[in-house]
Amino acid sequence: MNMGNRSFKLKCENLAAISGRIRLRYRGICHITSHYNQLMEDIYDVYYVKYVKINSITETILVEYDSSKNVEIDEVIDVINNIVAKYSLEVYKGYIESKMIEGAGKYENVNESSRKLLVRLLINGGVILGTRLLPSARLPLYPMSRLANFTTVPALTSLALTSPLLKTSWDGLVETKRPNADFLTVTSIVASIMLGNSISALTIIALSDIAEFMTSYTVERTRNSIKKLLSVEEDTAWKLNEDGKIEQCGVDKLRKDDKVVIHAGEKICVDGEIVSGEAIVDLSSVSGEYMPVIKKEGEKVFAGGLIKNGTITVRAEKVGDDTVISRIIDLVENSANQQAPIQKYADKFSNYLVPLNLLLSIVVYGATRSTTKALNMLVIDYSCGIKLSTATAFSAAINNSVKNGVLIKGGAFIEQLSMTDTIVLDKTGTITEGKPRIKGVHIENENYSEKDLVRLACAAEESSSHPLSYCVLEYGKLLGVDIPIHTAIETAVGRGTYTSVDDKIVRVGNLKFMNENGIEPSYESIEFANGATPIFVSYGDEFIGVISAYDKPRNHIKRSINMMRSNGINEVVILTGDMKKQAQEVANKVNADSFRYELLPEDKANEILKMKSEGTGVIMVGDGINDAPALSYANVGISLGSKSTDVAMETSDIVINSDDPLMIPKVIDLSNKTMEVVKQNFALVVGINTVGLVLGAVSNISVFWSAVMHNMSTIFVVGNSVRMLFYNMQSNYLE
Repeated sequence: MNMGNRSFKLKCENLAAISGRIRLRYRGICHITSHYNQLMEDIYDVYYVKYVKINSITETILVEYDSSKNVEIDEVIDVINNIVAKYSLEVYKGYIESKMIEGAGKYENVNESSRKLLVRLLINGGVILGTRLLPSARLPLYPMSRLANFTTVPALTSLALTSPLLKTSWDGLVETKRPNADFLTVTSIVASIMLGNSISALTIIALSDIAEFMTSYTVERTRNSIKKLLSVEEDTAWKLNEDGKIEQCGVDKLRKDDKVVIHAGEKICVDGEIVSGEAIVDLSSVSGEYMPVIKKEGEKVFAGGLIKNGTITVRAEKVGDDTVISRIIDLVENSANQQAPIQKYADKFSNYLVPLNLLLSIVVYGATRSTTKALNMLVIDYSCGIKLSTATAFSAAINNSVKNGVLIKGGAFIEQLSMTDTIVLDKTGTITEGKPRIKGVHIENENYSEKDLVRLACAAEESSSHPLSYCVLEYGKLLGVDIPIHTAIETAVGRGTYTSVDDKIVRVGNLKFMNENGIEPSYESIEFANGATPIFVSYGDEFIGVISAYDKPRNHIKRSINMMRSNGINEVVILTGDMKKQAQEVANKVNADSFRYELLPEDKANEILKMKSEGTGVIMVGDGINDAPALSYANVGISLGSKSTDVAMETSDIVINSDDPLMIPKVIDLSNKTMEVVKQNFALVVGINTVGLVLGAVSNISVFWSAVMHNMSTIFVVGNSVRMLFYNMQSNYLE
């Protein structure tokens, strides 16, 4: 290996630097974990260094230094490079060791259990090769003993490597009162040694270890994705105080409304709004969007985003466990508890197959008097492959979804998603952007001006969190109106809001709300919205006029619906609290099959229950508190967008952090592909092992080839499932 290939391991790379602070990437960190403390002490020994932080996950060294010492940034980098150079030999040794271990994979993807499996395989392979080169190694150490076959080097090695399985097989017998797959493996290994075929025993172990290594690799890839999410937060932050001074503090000390300054190369540690500055932000860990985006003053950012360039000051709205990324982590960690029905069935069914192998072994021996054929029945079993058929496929699919900013709360919802044929979409915030804009104002009562109407409307909408209320208030600011003094605001759920101004009630809401209170808007006012959403305003017993608000459909929503149809969705339904005309307008624009209008939250939930009672598998997509009942009643509830409420995220089964509606068909496609892989896995396991059992019983194949066939089925299953790790959710949706 030339020096060019390893030099990147030995030098630091400048990621971001300002006076007094520098962040360096040192890719050799992963090879000197045992020297972290010494490395930090060495850097602290530099007279101008005030603070050092080493992050092995991001492979970075953060150094804060006293800029008053008149040291240049390049000088600091040179000093740090001289310090890390002392560890070059350790880095190089670690690098060489990792290359020996990793084979075609990457060292970072090989966890502790995987390394142990690799060591076992090296020992196993070494003994097999040694006995080929030195036949005397096969001779028993105690040839006169009754247990002579157990005293050969291959036999002793087999027993040593089998020792972990002895415990699990015994525990299985004690806990379940029936033998498990490990029991079959141990029995076949011991029987092989008894028959003097210890090389076959080593082969059985080697093939089992290879299959387990591939399984471990698949699971570890999922854990690595979660690990990346868990590492998004900085330990410290730069807090902007009221006096304008910036001080460093622990992230855990931050509170709501604190202002945090975030520089290039740092990760955002709070959810909040940018109050000053501009930056290019990588939000891939939160939304799955791989292209960095420009974020400016007034825009929202979320913990976990990486500042690629620029500096911003963020007012914290959510900190610690309340941030979006913390909720994501919690959802991912809990996803393993939601097993798919097919996965539960596979686990239960496979447990009953192990005794079948024991019975087959007895029957075959009784019929043929051949110990080899009887052993073949023990070596080949269905249980391992059947269990792995579902577990590895679901694990790989969930990992893939995490990388794309989608949180699936368990394999159960992957299976359910592939079985549904109807999708129900909430209109506001799901089909539309959830950012309504005022389209126009119609005054019916000539005693009031536009400003008078908007002024009264703002009074009733002042404390509401509904998107329509927000756009009315923003329009009021644009007109420069002053909100009048009013009493406490009351809400009529699904209808509107009301308050009192100068002892007269101001009502703001939909047509139903007006009619319920004896107020009859004119036909001209009702028709004024013309497909937009009308916001009717009354004062006392008088109807004043209507505000028209338009919330445009999301980009790609129509294309998203078309993609859903190509992925097995037969019916697209829209649910909304809007009037019929507005619902019809949106349904026509996005090519929906049907719509339900003027619905309260409980009405939406009842619509879902009605569809399910008719035997329809239903997906519900929403984003707000009013969608929560429907999300919880659907076969699969999906919350869409980074602005999804906490309640929506908690009640939904799948959380899409991106605002891109194309992610919905992508997730459906992923579930369909995953279930295809599961079915393929079942076919591989049953097909290969059945052929193996038949050949093992009626032909003269050796235990070695039986072991090869059995473990190859497991390897094929895991390899087939691993494809889901690399399945490109983006490929079929590019413009």
